Amino acid sequence: MAASSNAEPGEAARSLVIRYYMAMGVPFAIDLASSTVYALINHQPLVLLPMATMSAAFLAIGVGFGAWLLFRPVQHFIAGSLGFPAIEHSLATLPRSSAILVAGLYAPMLALRLLSPRLGITFGANIEVATWIDTAASFLVGTSFNVVLTYFIVSAYLDRLCHHFFLTRGVNLATFPGAFRYKIGVAILFVSFAAMILLAGDIASYDGNRLLREATMDVTASIVGVAIIYYWITQALTAPIARLDYGMRHVADGDLAVRLPVTSDDEIGRATSGFNHMVEGLSERQYLRDTFGKYVHESVAAAILADQERGGRAADTLGDATLMFTDIEGFTALSERLTPPEVAKILNIYYATIVPVIHRHRGVVNNCIGDGLFASFNLPLPQKDHAAAALQAALDIQQALAQATFPPGIAVQTRIGINTGPVIGVTIGTADWLSYTLLGDAVNVASRVEQLNKQFGSSILAAESTIRAAGGRFRCACIGPTDVRGHQGNVVVYRVDPSA
Repeated sequence: MAASSNAEPGEAARSLVIRYYMAMGVPFAIDLASSTVYALINHQPLVLLPMATMSAAFLAIGVGFGAWLLFRPVQHFIAGSLGFPAIEHSLATLPRSSAILVAGLYAPMLALRLLSPRLGITFGANIEVATWIDTAASFLVGTSFNVVLTYFIVSAYLDRLCHHFFLTRGVNLATFPGAFRYKIGVAILFVSFAAMILLAGDIASYDGNRLLREATMDVTASIVGVAIIYYWITQALTAPIARLDYGMRHVADGDLAVRLPVTSDDEIGRATSGFNHMVEGLSERQYLRDTFGKYVHESVAAAILADQERGGRAADTLGDATLMFTDIEGFTALSERLTPPEVAKILNIYYATIVPVIHRHRGVVNNCIGDGLFASFNLPLPQKDHAAAALQAALDIQQALAQATFPPGIAVQTRIGINTGPVIGVTIGTADWLSYTLLGDAVNVASRVEQLNKQFGSSILAAESTIRAAGGRFRCACIGPTDVRGHQGNVVVYRVDPSA
């Protein structure tokens, strides 16, 4: 197995390891505290040292060695000698393995402690012998408490550990053998029945003052135990849910850079992993839309991406539009005397100057071939006053080019032709190649009107349909009816004054 390329710094690695051993030592600390309380309440100080020694032998030594075995693969990953896939299962099941380890060590220790008085082992103290029912109840609840406690303490530790690995190594759990309902079920069962079992054992075993004393101690222990269990349950279970809620709120606000650490092996972990995949998909979709929008206008890209059932085809649309064609005057001669990189530089400056102007007036650039550009207004991007917008865009283009900075000795002038009429927006192509374009006689007329600029020595020509649709708001001069190749009948064209 390939080793991880980045080991944790020494201090950070030691801190991660120590925290696990501290988590595994909590049952020992609670057992020592409860033994001290028992000795004080019963005025039996002599039993404290033997009980503490027994607890230390079974828990501190046994759990310490067992915990070392369980955590050893994770330590290798922290040190950089193992890759994450090699330790992922061990990491995901660490709470369950740790709880099983504690059960295997605490159960025989507690059984020996509870049976010692019956075996005549009293450590010199006057210890009352418990009934078999009370002994069984104490054994069941005591063992269950430490198992449940260990599970949720280590789960809370695992949450922080996985969060740390996510931030420092960029790794996440991808195996989910656990079940959230079982975790909740075990916690609810213990909290609900622990005190009842202890009290039932006391009632079935004693009466009088001893019943009162035993019941008081068991109720007090149950309240303290439930409080401890409740704290660690909330730490272990609510942190991943709160983190998932945090991520969802950020995505709802438009933040697609958010990613979450997967810190549990159950449905919450699976949901968090699914959340990350979802956000990655949304981010890729947004990137595709943004990138696609550089080749196809954003409105077309959005329509194609939104309608997946059409297999990447935008819906065919019929409507009125204003069409614009532009062409650089004398470009052929210019390109013949310049090198290809110089020609490319000029074209980049040219398009960087005129395309933003078209977009500013809500026009859509449909196609660019060499120095020729085809743009449309009102289709595919709806626009109420599209003829006026196209005419104003043409005037602004001429003004922008006059202010643009081209290489020394290069003067770029463009000719513009505009026409308004019915067109259809269609997706054409094959299964492997698609293109969205506008078709119709109005498109052909706009292209021919642009070419008429050569004949009339003008820079902006517009068909009468565009001038009428714009409402006479622009200064222009009627040239008159003109024959347009490919169009039946003449077209009345107007010279638009760039100084207007």
